[in-house]
Amino acid sequence: MPSQDDLHSLSEGENAAYPPFDPRLAVRVREQLGLTHGQVAWAVSAFRGHPLHPDVLLAWERGAEVPTTRQIDALAAALWCSPGDLLGEPATLLQCRTLLGLTVEQVATMVGMTRDRYAEAERRNRWRGSGRQTQALFEVLRPPPACFVDACGRTGQLRVLLREAVTGWWPNYVRPVAKIVPVAPAEIRGALEQLHLAYQRIDNHGRTGAGAEAVEREALAFLDRVDEQLWRRLRTQEA
Repeated sequence: MPSQDDLHSLSEGENAAYPPFDPRLAVRVREQLGLTHGQVAWAVSAFRGHPLHPDVLLAWERGAEVPTTRQIDALAAALWCSPGDLLGEPATLLQCRTLLGLTVEQVATMVGMTRDRYAEAERRNRWRGSGRQTQALFEVLRPPPACFVDACGRTGQLRVLLREAVTGWWPNYVRPVAKIVPVAPAEIRGALEQLHLAYQRIDNHGRTGAGAEAVEREALAFLDRVDEQLWRRLRTQEA
């Protein structure tokens, strides 16, 4: 028979309202506070009203088990932080809103949409707002660039541009990419240059047989993940 936490997790769509739990962040926060697994487990148990064995907390930190949304809330309370401090980057409009503790009605009002229209955009994770509504969305939800591009349904288009940029003359793609990715063109320029150089380092010159095949696989893998590498480099620039 499923526990209350299991039922809650299922009703939340497998924790879809929260970004993925990041074990490294949980370890970092706990160690900064100087707390043991036993101390944190006791605090989580007190918050939830259900016992939590320290081994379960250890499993969360090792990535062997994933806590439910309620357990994440309890862990955040035990560690004196917000749930967002234990989670990865939001990937959907729903996750952005949930982290900020806003309701659908509040966001709809602040971006200038009817409740039903915004709720549909969030349900499908497809943004089709006007320029003014989009600006309001950034002010209210502050979606990361990767989240916004995906919500606009332009990830595929971006991948095509990035592949052409890293395999060709990358400066020609700064403006087209900047029209899709909501960051400063100077940041786009720096990231594209880094991506281009990284791809060019995958050198197949003079290699034959298994060596050439290995390089080709590496190059194809790079191109398959080129959008993820863009986001990684943009996050590094922000840091």
